[in-house]
Amino acid sequence: MRQQSLALAAVAVLAGASAFAHHSFAMFDQQKVDVMRGTLLKFTYLNPHSWLSVVGTVDNGAVSERWDIEATSPSQLAQIGIHADTIKPGDKVTVAFHPLRDGRHGGSLVFVVTPDGVAHGAKPQALGFDLAKLKPQ
Repeated sequence: MRQQSLALAAVAVLAGASAFAHHSFAMFDQQKVDVMRGTLLKFTYLNPHSWLSVVGTVDNGAVSERWDIEATSPSQLAQIGIHADTIKPGDKVTVAFHPLRDGRHGGSLVFVVTPDGVAHGAKPQALGFDLAKLKPQ
């Protein structure tokens, strides 16, 4: 009986460790926030992470390219006002994100400004951004 208890405890610890490792943000540059303006190509609203695929330019870049931005789970997105129908393909959006360290076109969502000018996620003003200037066009 004691061995079974120890075995169950070991499994629980290992499962917790792998879940924690899965949610590591080490691949993202947490010290940098890039801003992209573009058009939503696809919004994947599912567990464990939702995704925004946006075609746009980052920080006034000259070339419009596809970027895939990892967001959190639907339940956490709902808490900040993002639901499956909040943004749709074709919508103009402004996305702030922590970029991937390796330079690929991706990142971790910081906030998204929807076509109505509402910011969802971190408060842009708290990060030094003027929300009025972030409204998608």
